[in-house]
Amino acid sequence: MILLLSTLGVSLAEIKDYLKNKGNLSDLFNDKKNFIQREIEELQFSLNNIEQYLSNLKHNGTLVNPEVKHIATFSIYYIEKIGSYAKIGSYCQELGKMFADKGKNFTTLSIFEDQGYRPKESRIKICAFAHKDMVVKDEYKDTVKQMTFTPGKVVTYTYRGSGDMLSLFWKQLEKYCRLKGYKVRTGIPDYEVYWNIDANPIKQKFEIFLPIY
Repeated sequence: MILLLSTLGVSLAEIKDYLKNKGNLSDLFNDKKNFIQREIEELQFSLNNIEQYLSNLKHNGTLVNPEVKHIATFSIYYIEKIGSYAKIGSYCQELGKMFADKGKNFTTLSIFEDQGYRPKESRIKICAFAHKDMVVKDEYKDTVKQMTFTPGKVVTYTYRGSGDMLSLFWKQLEKYCRLKGYKVRTGIPDYEVYWNIDANPIKQKFEIFLPIY
């Protein structure tokens, strides 16, 4: 039995625990099955990313494959922060707690007021797309503000994975613009949207937007 379990990738510690507690063999197999399935999913995700990066490098010399879009005016709720990029996640959670009703599809984004890469201290509007069914708590009505934002023409890239990689892809997006001859509009701030946030990084989806002429 020990030989069988070891060939299936069950660790010695797991085998000892199973023998010590006279555990259920089906439970042990199911736990290992779920673990292997997660590993396969993560490895497939990594493989897909590697293939995409190789393709991008071949076709445009960067890790990204952006699109040029025209983004219409949209309405947002926002709070203003001065802080590091690393705190954006907690800032978004803070904004979410300021609503009595967040509506059916609460999606956050960040608008960067300062040009350039400022990871330790940046002026940031922490935002949520505004919908008519959203209600701000009374005690935060002076803190949470509302405005419209008109990005216009942008070059944009959608990324799936850990949010820790966003700064890398911002730099790659800027490199892409230089290689393609796109001129960045400095009068319109850059922004990024957090379409899906999940405890599992491979289920996360972000989109970054760089306004251009």
